[in-house]
Amino acid sequence: MAGPRRSRRQPAPRPAAAAGPATGAAAPGPRRLALAALLCVLTALCYLPALHGGFIWDDRVLLTENAMVRAQDGLYRFWLTTQAYDYWPLTATTFWVEWRLWGTDPTGYHATNLALHALEALLLWALLARLRVPGAYLAALLFAVHPVNVESVAWIAQRKNLVALLFLEIAVLLYLRSDPDPSAEKVDLANRWYWLSAAAFVLAMLGKGSAAVLPLILLLVAWWRRGRLARRDVLRVLPFFPIAAGLVAVNVWFQVHGAGTVREASPIQRLLGAGAVVWFYLSKALLPLRLSFIYPQWHIDARDARWWLPLLAAVAVTLALWWDRARARPLLAAWLFFAIGLLPVMGFADVYFMKYALVADHYAHIALIGVVALVAAAWSRWAQGARRGPALAAAAALVGTLALLTARQAALYRDEEPLYAATLAANPACWLCHHNLGILLADRGRADEAARHYEQALALKPDLTGARVNLGLLLDAAGRSAEALPHLQEAARADPGSWRAHYDVGIVLAHAGRWSEAVRAYEAALALRPGDAAAHNALGSAWQELGDDARARSEFEQALKLDPNDADAHSRLGLSYARARMLPQAIAALERAAALRPDDPTLQYNLGILLTDAGRAPEAMARYESALRLRPDYADAHNNLAIALAEAGRPDEAIAHYVQAVAAQPDFLQARINLMETLRRRGRTAEAAAAAQEALAFARATGQQGWEPRLQPWLAPAVR
Repeated sequence: MAGPRRSRRQPAPRPAAAAGPATGAAAPGPRRLALAALLCVLTALCYLPALHGGFIWDDRVLLTENAMVRAQDGLYRFWLTTQAYDYWPLTATTFWVEWRLWGTDPTGYHATNLALHALEALLLWALLARLRVPGAYLAALLFAVHPVNVESVAWIAQRKNLVALLFLEIAVLLYLRSDPDPSAEKVDLANRWYWLSAAAFVLAMLGKGSAAVLPLILLLVAWWRRGRLARRDVLRVLPFFPIAAGLVAVNVWFQVHGAGTVREASPIQRLLGAGAVVWFYLSKALLPLRLSFIYPQWHIDARDARWWLPLLAAVAVTLALWWDRARARPLLAAWLFFAIGLLPVMGFADVYFMKYALVADHYAHIALIGVVALVAAAWSRWAQGARRGPALAAAAALVGTLALLTARQAALYRDEEPLYAATLAANPACWLCHHNLGILLADRGRADEAARHYEQALALKPDLTGARVNLGLLLDAAGRSAEALPHLQEAARADPGSWRAHYDVGIVLAHAGRWSEAVRAYEAALALRPGDAAAHNALGSAWQELGDDARARSEFEQALKLDPNDADAHSRLGLSYARARMLPQAIAALERAAALRPDDPTLQYNLGILLTDAGRAPEAMARYESALRLRPDYADAHNNLAIALAEAGRPDEAIAHYVQAVAAQPDFLQARINLMETLRRRGRTAEAAAAAQEALAFARATGQQGWEPRLQPWLAPAVR
């Protein structure tokens, strides 16, 4: 009886690993650790210029000014609500945790990004070595020090790129471990490594949606390992597609509801743009020069034959490589990986950044692996026939050159000002850079320079409401309200749905003392955004200035319902209660304000006045003393504390504080009168007469009327 039949089909040979130097694949333990340490050290040196850099642009939206990052229930809101700008809760979780470690110190966040990037490179080495790709270690080195990755590493907001790729690599490694024999016919979906791979893929997608390309990458890996795609390969990858589709749908929903319409483009324009994208990123990967934080925006014209050439060239290259796939298998695999990695950013679907530029360095983070792997494999093949010394020298020269370019690029991220300046040098039409640089310079007190950049932004983009508003506020802060108001009113007309424009119009009108008009502007803002605490607070202040304390209190109370920790609203509410002689409520409101803002001497002083009116002199004195600890030259606090001390039978202490009040504010006539009268009551008539003489001299010198009758009885005879 014949035995079991054996298949005569031979499995396709795996791609052979290079035996040349620096592959790192078969390195023994100590050598492997040394190579890993070298990679980490070199990566750290490249990014050292950016390690102590500040926050850049979106870092504020996603991190420093993100209320959910600061909130105790932030994790719940990131994972289980639609309040975030994008649904990348794993990335947001890292920010939430780190906020509790380093708060507003950017160094910790930069260090985390750097560590994640080094770990990515180490995992890439392990992954390529597992796939027996020649030159795996060199590929990891090239990826670690490539300048195109600077934007993903040195810009804290791009943490999402690092998290997504890290877990994508883990998913591929676990997937490979779940399939030790790619020649087997049976599909084993019960393997724990397989489902851990799927879990890692979910985490990658929760880091950033660009990880959705993983199922296609797994199919490409299967083809690379077997030389063909079998039915089992497709079946094994199949469960990954619903994960990708589901989370992509979630990401698209957040993009549409958060960013709205990014651009208007026809299907043919998107297709032509996709063709150009491939060559743009390939050129930057092979020759990473003239990199820019924001590249010039593309204006795709289907009637221009030049826009068709990149697409036709990409199709031609793909067909040619496929036709000769038996010999060009490594080149085809690298080309397909590169194209797959770019699929999410080819422009078929819009992401918010495309409002400013259709291309960006951080979009190429995954795709870059295909290029560095191919270059390293080509070097490894060449190194087999070359002498060891020249081969290593060539690799070192390549790595060193890229490392120097990366360090130079990373240095731009130490501060926003040089980053925007370098971007404008390469892309003078970048209205966004002019606008952001204007904001930065305004914050640094360089108002004239800021105004020029706002004006340039408006010249490039006249409908840029934000620049017009900021220019108006800048002029208002300089005391030029008459010039500021037309800019803000134009912004409100151009964007009537912008609550902020109406609110800022109200601010400028309030500064000009036009309170009735300010009320109308604040009410327009609140009609668009009823839940804004600042607008309610501002409206209450306007009503308070108009003398309508009832309406003012209503607005302050509404503001405090929305933001119970608004010290200014508590303070204004307390003053409104005080004007209505509702002392208990006024004191309670100011005490809450002082607890929220304990370093504000004015709050302590105002509390002292209310406590005095309420007959609570010891508490009033304690508040005056608190005000003076915070501001030792606070003349009014010295004067009021002296009055309270005199009434408490402590005249000598009172005299000391009157003297300090006069020293802090020499034209403070009431304090001089109080000092004179206290000296008189203590029987120190000569000192009282001298004080009266000085007071009269100040009254006459400053033109203050009505004081002389009070002073005449106590003047020295020669002065009378």
